[in-house]
Amino acid sequence: MPDKTANVAMEERLQEAAARIEPVLKELLPPKADEYLSDAVWYHLRSGGKRIRPAICLLTCEQLGEAPSRALYFAAAVEILHNMLLIHDDVEDGDTVRRDRETVWVRYGQANAINVGDFMLGVASEALLRSPVSNRQRVELARAFAAAYTDTCRGQAFDLNTRGKVDLTVEHYLEMVTLKTGRYMALGMLGGAIVADADAVVLECVGRLGECMGAAFQIRDDMIDLTVGKGRGGQTGNDIREGKSSILYAHAINAADEDTKRELAGIMAKPREETTDFEVERVGALYEELGSLEFARAEAERLVQKAFDIIEQVPLNDTRFFRQVIGYMVSRSK
Repeated sequence: MPDKTANVAMEERLQEAAARIEPVLKELLPPKADEYLSDAVWYHLRSGGKRIRPAICLLTCEQLGEAPSRALYFAAAVEILHNMLLIHDDVEDGDTVRRDRETVWVRYGQANAINVGDFMLGVASEALLRSPVSNRQRVELARAFAAAYTDTCRGQAFDLNTRGKVDLTVEHYLEMVTLKTGRYMALGMLGGAIVADADAVVLECVGRLGECMGAAFQIRDDMIDLTVGKGRGGQTGNDIREGKSSILYAHAINAADEDTKRELAGIMAKPREETTDFEVERVGALYEELGSLEFARAEAERLVQKAFDIIEQVPLNDTRFFRQVIGYMVSRSK
């Protein structure tokens, strides 16, 4: 049975670390500085994000023996990048609700949302360059940031262009989410380790850890989409409406007989606005019948265990705490 006291203590540590980011975000993105940008930026930033990625950045730095204050600007860069990607993702997917309120593109228009995201990426790039570290470390931070960003774009391209495909495999899916979610899930931890001047072996372990966490996180996200807990105003099955290449679809399309495969692919290939509630329910039922939900749960557990094994190879002062963080991130309900 989970230790509730330990979980509360873990959440408090995350919240305390996350709170340290807020003044830096306001310094980098002054709320009233830009007439046509600031309102939209802060509309999104104040929408309820937990700032987990920058918190982990600071805690990783601290756990590896360095003052977390030296990682503040990089942690802020990670948070800004994360939110920029969410804004653009909502435009690309046509999502109208995030965190139970209108998405930026719905409230401010599609063109403004794209521009706001572009602006935030520029600010994030500037932020990481302000990190109070050596020139060598600053270059390493910039390389890690650029690599995570470009890999995320590669993963998103894979996602956008494989929707409703009948030849999608679980291996393809895992490749996609490693690029789309894993690399930038690892970015905060990797940055914290770079600031702490960790060696190449530790950096490689942190990268692999993030990939496992990212894939498990995305699998959980795929499953949450079938519940009311994803912050979409109570609407479920958005991934089905979008024809998204979830692990559920990847498993189901390979487990189905030919008739069911055609039916499933046909629904997933339909435009979002033409997909009916009945069809969403039908796909959800197929996922249950074909064992896709159980498969997803087992795969997430496998990845979490792999992450637990990797974390034991990182010289953190408190590996138990980071095991709790991993469990917390991949067992969330929204």
